[in-house]
Amino acid sequence: MLLAASLPAAAAHHGRVFVDKNHNGSFDKGEKVLKDVKVSDGLNVVKTDANGMYTLPGHERERFVFITLPSGYKAGDKHYHPITAAAGNYDFGLIPYQAGIDKKGAHRFIQVSDTEIFNTTGNEAWAENIRQYAANEKPAFIIHTGDICYEKGLKEHIELMNTQNMNIPMFYCIGNHDLVKGKYGEECFEKYYGPVYYSFDVAGVHYIVTPMPGGDYRPGYTKDDVCRWLKNDLAHVSPETPIYIFNHDILTYGNDFTYKGKTESINLNEYNLKAWIYGHWHINHKKKQGNVYTICTSSLDKGGIDHSTSAYRVMHVDGKGDFTSELRYTYLDKKLCIASPVGESASRVVTANVYSSVSPVRKASYTCTDGTRTILKNKPLTQVSDWTWSADMPLKEQYKGKKLTLQVVAEFKNGETTKTETNFVYLPGETTVKLDGNWDNLAGNAAHTGISTAQLDSTLSLAWVRNVGANLYMSSPLIHNGKIFTASIDEDLKGKAFIYAMDGASGKIVWKYPVASSIKNTIAITDDIVFAQDVLGNLYAVDCESGTLRWKTQLPVNGLPGLIEGLATDKGIVYAGTGKALSAFEARTGKLIWRNNDWNQREGTTTTLSVGSGVVIGSVQWSALYANDLKTGKKLWSASNHGLRNRGASAAIHNGLLYLISNKAFFIMEARTGRIIVRKTLPYSVDVTSTPLLTDKEIIFGTAKEGLVALDNQTLEEKWKCPVGDALIYTSPYSRPVSGTIETTPVLAGKMIAVGASDGTIYGVDKATGKITWKHATGSPVFGSVAASGNALVATDFGGNVYVFTRK
Repeated sequence: MLLAASLPAAAAHHGRVFVDKNHNGSFDKGEKVLKDVKVSDGLNVVKTDANGMYTLPGHERERFVFITLPSGYKAGDKHYHPITAAAGNYDFGLIPYQAGIDKKGAHRFIQVSDTEIFNTTGNEAWAENIRQYAANEKPAFIIHTGDICYEKGLKEHIELMNTQNMNIPMFYCIGNHDLVKGKYGEECFEKYYGPVYYSFDVAGVHYIVTPMPGGDYRPGYTKDDVCRWLKNDLAHVSPETPIYIFNHDILTYGNDFTYKGKTESINLNEYNLKAWIYGHWHINHKKKQGNVYTICTSSLDKGGIDHSTSAYRVMHVDGKGDFTSELRYTYLDKKLCIASPVGESASRVVTANVYSSVSPVRKASYTCTDGTRTILKNKPLTQVSDWTWSADMPLKEQYKGKKLTLQVVAEFKNGETTKTETNFVYLPGETTVKLDGNWDNLAGNAAHTGISTAQLDSTLSLAWVRNVGANLYMSSPLIHNGKIFTASIDEDLKGKAFIYAMDGASGKIVWKYPVASSIKNTIAITDDIVFAQDVLGNLYAVDCESGTLRWKTQLPVNGLPGLIEGLATDKGIVYAGTGKALSAFEARTGKLIWRNNDWNQREGTTTTLSVGSGVVIGSVQWSALYANDLKTGKKLWSASNHGLRNRGASAAIHNGLLYLISNKAFFIMEARTGRIIVRKTLPYSVDVTSTPLLTDKEIIFGTAKEGLVALDNQTLEEKWKCPVGDALIYTSPYSRPVSGTIETTPVLAGKMIAVGASDGTIYGVDKATGKITWKHATGSPVFGSVAASGNALVATDFGGNVYVFTRK
């Protein structure tokens, strides 16, 4: 009660905390009382005595009496009581609850965020995923870090997810869109969810829920109110106790975790603060700020604002209070696909992508048969990424040219199994990979035109597949001097972010260079140097041949959002960064040529810089399309009207013209002036990262829900539409089931359009008709655009697999 004396006196509240053995909500004779349980009135914090009793002095702005749930218990009804009189008795009956805590105190919890259910249906599907995962994996609790959204969402969400129907303690934070019209912004939230700040304990870890400082409507609380309570709450916590704080938004971009009001402040660095866990940005982002991790999780039901994967997060806390985390993806019911070998294949590597939303995979195995004869039976596969299980299949020369059957069985930790099989013809040594030209940027060059000299057709077969051991996102593969290059993401900071070089003929990893954090978008090559930028703004220049660092610089990007844009190279210069960090460097030396001073960075932007016709084209989601002079870096123009401010895709540059998609329209613009020549309204969303491909007769691009689309390049009328399957993971902002999403840029190779889709398939499409002439199912989403050279098509999937297909 450190600060009670500074406020006006109020009537006291009292009560008892006990074990509600018969679950009737009342204290009955013989029921155990609980000592040293913390109870608060929103300002003061006291502990129960030996009889389980407490007395609180109350204060002028009181609304609730609530407890810090002790470890090993859950609330019989709620962890709070609304204060209904000037003075009153408020008892708390608790129920023993040890689920999810092992003997050493290790436990896990689930973070859900930004579900925003006010205008959506079908929410029971993802809620059931969480319910079943909780039943299978026994986490200690679920936390929702805010933005349930508006009065309608607030009323409905508590019925969708609560402690009773989830069969696990359920806690909520208030978000900016949860502050709605009323006597004060949190009035509606309090009606259904109780106090907006409180704490609870699990196995020696102290968890604190704090409120969003502001939002759509002004809250009745202030940061000073929260700060005073925080001081009193933490006064009862020993200095060595691990602390986790939940909020809808991040506290700071720096290392100083001081929670400040107008008159009050508390330095959280003086406590054993392990993590600040939040949502709000609709992104997946984990960062270490001093000794504290900040962790943001996107929406689990829809695509993220920056095209982050739809996901919930599982935090694994050990007995010392330290943690690891993992993202898990919704809507996936025992998905299993054999990615290799299939059809006619020179590869004998068994690659299976398998995933379930409700339970991790325990083990997987394969069986290979020749007709009725078993060649290899129940051979184990090894997990190499969060989607992929793999093994080398020791087939003998006698099976060359024979049609064999491969069956894969996967068993999940909840005891369920799934299996699938495919036929393949083993053709070792029958294919030779010929990479006779370089593919150094997204869609082949800095202008992203996507035209390859390769002549590919429907006879493509798999030459090799290699898993890099980490997820591959929008870092499209490159081809340079016989090598293939890609880069990985590391959403959980487990040391899995690398730039990779692979031998184009065999798939052998020649070298890999570690980077500080995820590389989420395009890498590029010039002067035999591969360039990549991570989400923290580190720009790396790595020698293509040796894998050694040539130079590195820190781009002056914002603390948040992370740098998720792609870079470009052209004629010995690398163009990197975004906003005030947009820069041009000499590729060989790292010398800064110019830096943009004219426009700012903002969240949600996934475009790759486009270079050509004397301009560098950049973009800021929710702001504008920008053109900077190629030589000086000066801004030439910006365009935000007519739907150009909502865009995830990059521009293709042809003969001084920009071809791009944005929101629900296709545009042709003058590169030097920004003048809109054509704006074609589309009856569907194109908020994807797909750059239009201009052919002799078509303009082809991906969409958020309708697959691949071609416009006639003379009339701009729709020429054909090529549907694809439902996305395995949703990334296009606010896309949900069912969405035939293509985030990648189509590439022309001969008469075939090659493109990867979020349904986990790489497609070959006839450019004239839009008919699928070839496809390869990987079973893991494809977010990186393909590359083509010689007789080969190179593709990657989210599970970390690199594929090379060759023409017969």
